[in-house]
Amino acid sequence: MSSASELTRFRSRVEDILDAITRIEEFIDHGGKADFLANGMLVSAVTYQLFIIGEASRHLAPGVEGRHPFIAWREMRGMRNVIAHEYGTVDPGVVWDVATTDLAPLRVALLAERDWLTSC
Repeated sequence: MSSASELTRFRSRVEDILDAITRIEEFIDHGGKADFLANGMLVSAVTYQLFIIGEASRHLAPGVEGRHPFIAWREMRGMRNVIAHEYGTVDPGVVWDVATTDLAPLRVALLAERDWLTSC
């Protein structure tokens, strides 16, 4: 079992991801893919939130992948690496696709993870 300070840190990373998901949803709520792709500032804002998600996902409680195997954890962390190190190759269309298809299941998993951490 993890210490109280570790559990607090794990819960904080979960909240970071949930906050980033909420921000992304707010950012993309006002238009479709064409509007998104035409707005560089919006693409940058969503990309940065995906970076936060990828970074925070590296610091979740041990066993998170086993508790939520339907989440593409490796790909999420890989996207963070592309954003950080190969930023010139980030495809805004992929950013849109991730933002509109992958975040809802991630939110469900992280809400369950938060509940699990609270019960520890």
